Amino acid sequence: MNYIPEPLPDLKAIRISNLAAGDIIVNLGTLLEIIENEDSFSLVIDRMEQRQVWNFNKTEELIIKSD
Repeated sequence: MNYIPEPLPDLKAIRISNLAAGDIIVNLGTLLEIIENEDSFSLVIDRMEQRQVWNFNKTEELIIKSD
């Protein structure tokens, strides 16, 4: 059986401090809001039809879909 695989989206690693609302974080979802804390960032993400909050160290890099 032959099939044409779907093209992979363009992915890019980005420092967490450079994220912006609307970015799509791979395996998590669309970024809605960024809250900067003293030693971390809290990211509000639209995931599974819910607003979920994920916390990351300020030195993290995440993989996003790039256009």
